[in-house]
Amino acid sequence: MFTQPFVYLIFIGLAFKAAGFLVRDELVLRGLILCGSGFDIAFYLLQTPPIFGPVVTSLTLISINGFIISVIVIERSTLFMSAREKEVFRNFETLSPGQFRRVIRMASWSEATEETVLLQEDAASDNLYFIESDSFSVTKRGARYNAAGPAFAGEIMLLHGGTASATVSVPAGAVYATWEASRLRRAMDKSRTLRNAVVARFSQDMAQKVRNSVPLEARTS
Repeated sequence: MFTQPFVYLIFIGLAFKAAGFLVRDELVLRGLILCGSGFDIAFYLLQTPPIFGPVVTSLTLISINGFIISVIVIERSTLFMSAREKEVFRNFETLSPGQFRRVIRMASWSEATEETVLLQEDAASDNLYFIESDSFSVTKRGARYNAAGPAFAGEIMLLHGGTASATVSVPAGAVYATWEASRLRRAMDKSRTLRNAVVARFSQDMAQKVRNSVPLEARTS
């Protein structure tokens, strides 16, 4: 075997493949395996005569591996996102680009033509909202607060059910996204990583709302 020409290419390929199986990152692993397969192909093509059987099988595996690599790259990057999507993505920092694409495809966007109530205190809702406006109002137990956006509304009901803990209203001109909570919940149930990312983002959002809420008025019911 060691007298065959270009046999060193097989061992270089083996080194790349072995290195790939030693790393945990799937993208790096697949990239190293692809490089190793490339050296295998070079070895078989340089034989006299060329050995085309292993070349065909290796090319088939390289094609499949290359496709999966492209999927992983897209999942991890903002490539092919529109400028609008990239702007919104900045508010979903705990989600990967792939998770964000999956979530945002479920949303419908609206612009309020007048002050609009999204959630009513003590009333159930099957909607989750993302308010893109710089500010909105929250009324709880007769006290009204000015809350800073962008922010979510309805995240507690999404995760735990029940009724809204406060009335949430957006001013005229506010842009907001709406999700059907049951549909988003099903997607989260299918993917633990998506659930963890969404819950982490909601935790940040709730902390921010508490920190930035400013009383506007106190009213007796």
